[in-house]
Amino acid sequence: MTRWRTIHDLPTPALLLDWPAARHNILAATHLVRGKTARLRPHFKSHKCVPLAKEQLAAGNCCGITAATLDEAAALVDGGVNDVLLANQLIGAQKLSRLVELSKRTTVRACVDSSDNASAMSAEAIRQGARVGVLAEIKIAPKRWGLPPGDEAVAFVRQIAALPGLRFDGLQAYYGGLAHLHDAAERDECALRSMELAVDTRHRIEAAGIACPILSGAGTGTFWAVLDLPGVTELQLGSYVLMDWDFQTRTGDRFQIALSVLATVISASGDEFVLDVGVKGLGNKLGPPRLLGQQGYEVLRYAAEEHTVVGLPGHRLKVGDRLRVLPSHAGCTAHLYRQFVVHEGNSVRDLWPISATGYDLTTAEAP
Repeated sequence: MTRWRTIHDLPTPALLLDWPAARHNILAATHLVRGKTARLRPHFKSHKCVPLAKEQLAAGNCCGITAATLDEAAALVDGGVNDVLLANQLIGAQKLSRLVELSKRTTVRACVDSSDNASAMSAEAIRQGARVGVLAEIKIAPKRWGLPPGDEAVAFVRQIAALPGLRFDGLQAYYGGLAHLHDAAERDECALRSMELAVDTRHRIEAAGIACPILSGAGTGTFWAVLDLPGVTELQLGSYVLMDWDFQTRTGDRFQIALSVLATVISASGDEFVLDVGVKGLGNKLGPPRLLGQQGYEVLRYAAEEHTVVGLPGHRLKVGDRLRVLPSHAGCTAHLYRQFVVHEGNSVRDLWPISATGYDLTTAEAP
């Protein structure tokens, strides 16, 4: 519980999570995969909030959670999540040691795309008396990493499947850049064609006598195209639960915008006013923020660290007024705060912590 009763009582800037909207998004995604072969594996990097991840799992049709970093994976395991995919390569003895330690507590998988990395992971697993699940990363897009699909990937899988201490669990294939295409038909076509390369690779691996139970990939902007593609088992949707105005512009209103930042007018003069939030509180990776409930304004400056300047002819805002600001990138915004203020309307429901926003060197073991 929290001592804050309404969002109007909060110090600003404050990160707001509109719970009815977020709940709608969670249930909408769960409904979309109902009856399908593929299951959701929501991406933790979008919100880094363990209570929110647990709400996603509790809604059903989820096989686990995806993490981007080792710290994220650790936060999930510490929070009681028992199936985590670390959708990146882990390099270095310290990270491999921590990965194996986590995998001894519950199911934690990692991605590999090099023999040297796989061998080092195997050696660490043997040292700790453990067995780690791995996915081979398949490159299905330009400007993306991984193994070329087809026979080269099959040869690599033969190698890692034979390494002691490792368990080959399948493939990861992701084409993140497609989410930024505004043409829906082009985006869906590219998503389908690229994922078919991964499906073909999975079939080749199985034809070689190697079990390949997982093919994980896609995202909020591309999952629709591969939802019914045979061979895809996991969908790594991330942005859907928070959404932002940029993503919604490109992908439609299937999901609602649930994240905003509460800000205060700290100066007002003529046709301009200033808000007490800047790039240290707004993820502006994909453009300027927007203001909820305002029309005819122009965001004049949003690159300052703590301020956003807005032009709005004839506005009647005064110093102390509150506005809700919609960032262009929700994930980069959540990372800047320590908690979500979960609210329904103006009422504050709870505060949910945001975890794994940086590597804590004070608790890390030196080599």
